[in-house]
Formats: sequence, C-alpha cells, structure tokens
Amino acid sequence: AMTYNGTEWTSERPLYWSENACDFYGIYPRQELTGVKDIRFDLPLDQSVEGGYEAADLMWAKAERKTKEDGAVYLAFRHMMSRVVVKVEKGPKFEGELPENISVKLYNTATTAQVDWTIGSLERHIYSENKTIKMRQVDAVTFDAIVVPQFIERVTPLVEITIDGIAYLLEDSISLRPGHQHTFVVTLNTSPD
Repeated sequence: AMTYNGTEWTSERPLYWSENACDFYGIYPRQELTGVKDIRFDLPLDQSVEGGYEAADLMWAKAERKTKEDGAVYLAFRHMMSRVVVKVEKGPKFEGELPENISVKLYNTATTAQVDWTIGSLERHIYSENKTIKMRQVDAVTFDAIVVPQFIERVTPLVEITIDGIAYLLEDSISLRPGHQHTFVVTLNTSPD
C-alpha cells in the first residue's frame, strides 16, 4: 500500500528494485488482492454515507518493463466505472422553493463487477443482481453515484427523487460506459405526475 501526503509517496514497507525489468500496477481504492483475474468487486449501495462514494470509484494504472535506470515510475490512472449525475431543477409548475431534504436513488442497477487487474478490464458480473444505489449529495440540487458499466433497459424506473415524502420517478434506458459521466437534468413540477 502506498500513501500520498500531498508532496511525496510512502509505502507500508521498503521497496527495492529487481535486477530484471518490472511491471507496475496501481489500484485505487486499496484492495486486498486474492488474485489478479476474475476478481469480484461489489459496489457500496449507500454512496451517500462518508466513504461510500470513494470506495466505489475503482481506478487502475499500469507501467510495463520499468528498470531502476528509468527512474520514477509514472502511473496514469483511469476510471473503470461509470458516473451518474442527477441535477434537480424547478419546473414552471413547481410551487415554492426546492427543500433541502431531497434524496435520490438509482434503481435496477447491477452492482457487482468482474475485474481483470492484468489488463485493467471491468465488466458487469454475469450473476450480478439489480439493486438500488442511494446517491451522494454533491450540493443542494446535484447528486451522483459510481456504477458498474452496463446497459439499463427502460422497463422500470431508473431514478427516484424523494422530496417531502413525494416520490418523482424517471424512466429511461441508458448505456453506461466505463470512464464516462452520464448526466440527467430532472425538471420537477408540484404534481408527481
């Protein structure tokens, strides 16, 4: 495990160069590795709690055939998951101001991925169940969640926005691609219809 303090990296234990060229891999957040292929990764379902969102944001980097003569090893991390953002705005028929007690959930989402650390690939686990993710609140009207890349069909609600006990439902289909952000701007009126 490596830790960055804002200036330099330190490792849990001393690291020494091999006589041979080495391949370096970077994985964030830290994972207890039991192997490098066909690894199961489960998303936290409540990303609104402290650390939930960060624990879902899986990133990977690789630098091949590096030697001591190459000097510092540069690892360019890339996001393996998708990010969904929901922005809530008042419609022309919304009475009053938007309250502060808004909560947003993402429905019917596969939350288990299968990862191959050797090549940095991630896909929906074949046996992943569709579950609900509680999204993190970024500001008064913006919510986000990290999700497994996948295609979500328009069969049931995708997003639920709850305001003062009233649920507003958004139905849509979407193809969530790795390393991409997908934004929904939801315009609310007073009637949930």
